[in-house]
Amino acid sequence: MKPFLCVYGHTNLDYIMSLKNFPELNTSVNIQEKRRYFGGTGANVATIASSLGVPTALCSFVGPDFPKDFRSLMASKGVDLRDLVTVDDQETATVWIISDKEHNQIAYVYQGPMTEMESMPLRMDSARSAENIHIMTGRPPYYLNVMKECKLLDKRIGFDPAQEIHNVWNASMFKEALSLSEMFFANENELRTALRYCEKSRAEDLLELVPIVVNTLGAKGSVIHTKNGTLEIPAARAGAIVDTTGAGDAFRAGFYAGLFRRKGLRECAKLGAATASFVIEGRGSLTNIPSWEGVEERAGDIE
Repeated sequence: MKPFLCVYGHTNLDYIMSLKNFPELNTSVNIQEKRRYFGGTGANVATIASSLGVPTALCSFVGPDFPKDFRSLMASKGVDLRDLVTVDDQETATVWIISDKEHNQIAYVYQGPMTEMESMPLRMDSARSAENIHIMTGRPPYYLNVMKECKLLDKRIGFDPAQEIHNVWNASMFKEALSLSEMFFANENELRTALRYCEKSRAEDLLELVPIVVNTLGAKGSVIHTKNGTLEIPAARAGAIVDTTGAGDAFRAGFYAGLFRRKGLRECAKLGAATASFVIEGRGSLTNIPSWEGVEERAGDIE
């Protein structure tokens, strides 16, 4: 089956650790809990979207140490992995996330083979057959070339640089990518950086460059800006909130599940909110992946 969605982004291992207090420099402290989880922006969206019935491909780069059980999980959910590339002499991207008792966090990120994307040939097999291309974290020059190729192929491009908007992208590259896109996804903090890059003051002003702006607001829901107006969508009600890691990626997966079923933007955002509400009930991004039936039912409770 041809993919409806092709996701470009990170595939990495997340080590989530907790401690009582952060140590002073040149001292040590005991870790109270340490667990390994599967993650990465690209892997999260691709795996959850595929679980929701969306034919999805993943384009990403890993090392020879990439865990077999991680690959098996994605394959079991139906992710098309033909463009998941193993790069010799590199270790798979890894993130160490450390939290104290006050829920303050420090993250240490090892980019692995993703740092060498610019020297690699474009991986376009999946993208050429997909309807939608979702661009996430990774190297801007590589992605700009992908986006230009996809634009020539008349693909719908979603641009979602996530936290890397602050330190990997610059104003010039960002504006070029935005002008190649049909949709821009960002949380509150990322939106502020986007506005600064584009020298704009309001989210609506970005519509001069991109037709749709999807602004996720965590517990406050989401706002979608289009030239036809603004839609405000509440968050879905979750059970006990265990870990918000990957909630934004889950929203995007649910959003595309709506697009796949030809839903309108408001309904897509409700489905995104419902998907995120399940993921935050478990620790790690891919631990509590919901079924489509569960997402659809919970989305129906959003007014």
